[in-house]
Amino acid sequence: MPHRALKDSAFDRLKEDRTITAAEATRNFGRLQEEVVAGPITLTHHGRARMILLSPEQYDALAGGDAPGHGPRVDGISFALDEMEEGFVALDAEGRFATVNRVAEFYFGRTREDLIGRDWVEALPVIGRSGMVEIIESVRAQGRPRRLSWDSVIRDGRRLELNIFPIPNARGWIGVVFSNISEVEQLGRDKAMAQAALDVLLAAQPGAALAVLDAAGQVIDWRGAAAELLGWSESEIVGEPIERTVPEDAVEQGRLWAHLAEARRKGAAAATAPRLTAAGAVVQVACATTWLAESDVFVCVMRRAE
Repeated sequence: MPHRALKDSAFDRLKEDRTITAAEATRNFGRLQEEVVAGPITLTHHGRARMILLSPEQYDALAGGDAPGHGPRVDGISFALDEMEEGFVALDAEGRFATVNRVAEFYFGRTREDLIGRDWVEALPVIGRSGMVEIIESVRAQGRPRRLSWDSVIRDGRRLELNIFPIPNARGWIGVVFSNISEVEQLGRDKAMAQAALDVLLAAQPGAALAVLDAAGQVIDWRGAAAELLGWSESEIVGEPIERTVPEDAVEQGRLWAHLAEARRKGAAAATAPRLTAAGAVVQVACATTWLAESDVFVCVMRRAE
């Protein structure tokens, strides 16, 4: 809706809009429909305001009562979904596609023009044969949402997280929000394996301190004797730049980054350098750093220098 169509008083109201992220909107679609009645809601995506959600009455009032229609409405809300990271579809009481966002178009490999108005089982028979019909109909009959994980029958190797819910005040309508969680699950497995490897590394070097840094030098793991060596607890240092543990003159000289650059270039590097404790004391620490190329992190094994 162009701002030039807004009345001055209405524009002032928009400055006080409530905000909600795209992900929150898809997860709380039913609640959103109830809350928008109280006033406009700004939808954000990656921290940026992307659109304003209005009820038809609010839209007509803001535009002076002569606003044209803007796309499909679900239970009276003009709801733009194309900036969502998740896929979204709405099915009417007869099981026909009523709304399809761009992520869903990409996933199905079909345009919304080809899907809207068609029976979803007829349009996507491979999904209909997968047992999804029974799940959707049980949500429709019971009137309660259901969350589940689902192995994709359209794209091999993908696993989806589904939120299937009845759309309030739209008799028999069903909303489906879905996202690909295959990568998340794989990252979880990779993290578990990495944690196990670090545990083995520490077990082989009793008394060693261990810090794991990301490519920007931020501490992402802090274990072993690290707290005893430098005085920083895990809660104090994880998420902070490792430069907090380096004296100011050493930071200015770039010794830390030269050490990490050598580890990246050679795969590993060793150095003895001053480190700053939480109490402000300077101690000499021997550090052996390994660069893990696949995950682009640095594993630093530290001991007090002899």
